[in-house]
Amino acid sequence: MKNGEKKILSEKVADMLRAKIINGELQADSRIIESDVAKCMEVSRGPVREALKILEFEGLVTYESNKGCRVTNLSMEDAYEVFFLRGNLEIMALRQAGGRLPDTSLLTMRSYLEGMERAQKDKNLLQMVQMDELFHREIVSAGNMKRLVRMWESLSPLNGAMFLKVNDTFELREGETAEEIFGNYRRGDEAHKLLLEKLSGIDLESAVLCLRNHYVQTGERIYKIESRRRLLKKTL
Repeated sequence: MKNGEKKILSEKVADMLRAKIINGELQADSRIIESDVAKCMEVSRGPVREALKILEFEGLVTYESNKGCRVTNLSMEDAYEVFFLRGNLEIMALRQAGGRLPDTSLLTMRSYLEGMERAQKDKNLLQMVQMDELFHREIVSAGNMKRLVRMWESLSPLNGAMFLKVNDTFELREGETAEEIFGNYRRGDEAHKLLLEKLSGIDLESAVLCLRNHYVQTGERIYKIESRRRLLKKTL
């Protein structure tokens, strides 16, 4: 098999596994057995191994020596760091753009928001991830700074893992109340509607604050919720 064909096969396998993980068909801590995936996809184990490397880079699986691969999600520390960095990069781009995106970008973002709404209605988390990526790319591109965009893109592979972490963290557990978990947190298309509204205005600081809340405060809330759960688990 040629290298190019192997790469195409590994990408197809990665796409299939990524969809299963993000849409919840493969739960956290589930084992992924190379031979089973190879048989299911009718490929050799080589492309499967390459696909798992891709997913490990994206934070969706973890490889352990002598144990193989398992589905994972971001730790609270990693989640906070990714949210913090990605949010601040977009804030930098927004300030560079003067706080106002071109009308063409706003129109494009509205179409992506509609895509999010359809995906949320269909419970298609993978499509939500894809629409979210395109939505936020318009913000970071507005700054017209190529290096800043490349820095932002270096975090893009983790976007699916970020969505999984958000869903896992904000799922109510026994003994928890909606108020202490959600607070004033806005989810999914609701949060993006508010963000688009602020980006369509003329108040730079209002848009920056909304973007900061969208990312940084979400990362902080995840950290606080997970820290409290860890502490409670230790005391039980």
